[in-house]
Amino acid sequence: MADDFERFPLGAHAQITGLASKPELNEEYCVSKGPSKDNAERITVVTRAGAQLALKPINLKPAELLPGTRVVVLGLTNAAKYNGQEGEVHSWQGERWIVDLESKERKSFRSDNMVILPAKIVSRKRPAEEPQVEAKKIKTSDMKDLESTDESVIAKALVRLIGEFPIVAQKCICCLATKMTLTVMHELAQHLTDKQNDGLLRRPLKPGEKVKGIEELDALEQCVAITERRARALANMCRINYCDLYGFLKHGLKEPQFNRPKRPS
Repeated sequence: MADDFERFPLGAHAQITGLASKPELNEEYCVSKGPSKDNAERITVVTRAGAQLALKPINLKPAELLPGTRVVVLGLTNAAKYNGQEGEVHSWQGERWIVDLESKERKSFRSDNMVILPAKIVSRKRPAEEPQVEAKKIKTSDMKDLESTDESVIAKALVRLIGEFPIVAQKCICCLATKMTLTVMHELAQHLTDKQNDGLLRRPLKPGEKVKGIEELDALEQCVAITERRARALANMCRINYCDLYGFLKHGLKEPQFNRPKRPS
């Protein structure tokens, strides 16, 4: 139960699932406001419409903010004029997300002041013929470099991707920690692989999330710093697809193993 609550700290994003009493809310995106003050077994969440609900962790599945994700702003008091405005996540900086608003302004917001917009909402804002994507994709040129036989070319491509996609740095930590012994890296990998230490990214970091054993450090910054320093080692892992690193990059920054259809029981 404690692990379930740790998956949805303040500012964590999620989708509602399995609600029998209010099935119309299933698949709605929401943001966590932390444990409910009135019920210790529930988490308070806010939907994109501003509705506040107290849900059990079993009725939430994690969702992730990435550059390119569409969001709506809510819950601001000092800058209330931005509430209800939609925009696209540009990048992560410090403790805030940089968002390009439809008003053409670029502003920074805390994770708990945004809710992800589903694709069907995005489709109303864009021409029907334009493909809908919730997050930026790896450039074709970068994928071509990753297929190179020259490790220096692969290494440079990985450094670019690590700087652009925080999730890539986290996956690389999972791969590196299976080969090397380093306290900070070990603690990060224990968290990211959900203590399996097999190179598979199961538990991506949430904005501002602390990692057990290195609570005093910024976990995401450590992921980026460590992986950038070890780009050449990662290049070789990518070349031989160690721990499905190349497959992770090729399949839209998701673990290929987790994308496979479940077998009928």
